[in-house]
Amino acid sequence: MFSNKIPYFKRGNILKKGMLENLRDYPRNFLNLYFNDYSDGIISGCDILIEDDYLCINQGIIKFNGLIYIMDQFHKINYSNTNKEVLIKVKFFEAEDSRDYKNYSSEILLDENLKLADDEFELARFKLREGAKLRANYSSFADFDTEYNTINIINVAYSNHGQSTLHPLIVNNFAKEILARTSDDSLDLVFAMECLNSRAVNRDLMISYVSKKLALTKEEYSNLELYNYMKKIIKSLSYAKEDKRNSPRRQSKIIVD
Repeated sequence: MFSNKIPYFKRGNILKKGMLENLRDYPRNFLNLYFNDYSDGIISGCDILIEDDYLCINQGIIKFNGLIYIMDQFHKINYSNTNKEVLIKVKFFEAEDSRDYKNYSSEILLDENLKLADDEFELARFKLREGAKLRANYSSFADFDTEYNTINIINVAYSNHGQSTLHPLIVNNFAKEILARTSDDSLDLVFAMECLNSRAVNRDLMISYVSKKLALTKEEYSNLELYNYMKKIIKSLSYAKEDKRNSPRRQSKIIVD
């Protein structure tokens, strides 16, 4: 049956094995059950900030090969100009057994090899020109795929029910751009509201939306393909808004009998 057993650690109580087992198992069981049907990918956090010559990766949770990994501290890694595309990767290691633990560990590294091995996960990528400064902020939806000097998170897998999806930062930015450009298309409005109200938007919903908007054959698209289609939708709405603004207004007439 369902239960929630909370141990009491009070003065005078004897510390029992079962109480320690409860502390050990409860958080892990909760995470495993809650995210059981989620895909591999970022569950929360792992945002990237720039501090001088360092990439700062925020605390976060990642699911990889069905196992949940938690990073509870900032991680800083030095970067430099290479004029080449570089991946920020997490490399996961085989479990190590000791007397007290079974330890699943990983490391964060920068790699010019753009292919991910079976034990690697992409956090972001960038291409930095010599003498330029790297940035992790975006001025518009189109700015997410700026080629140089910008942290690119388009290809990052974000965990969701069944299969991974686009990073919420990209999706939320898209929704705001849509709302700024349209007021009469119910499909756009409903999808934009869903984007803003959801922690992460279901991939099937995103595919259905872009397929209907652009009259595409519904199929599996990569993150980059989805992003490019979304960018195309924003551009088409911008043109439509501009045409509407520039169209001559019909003059009202008063007919006197």
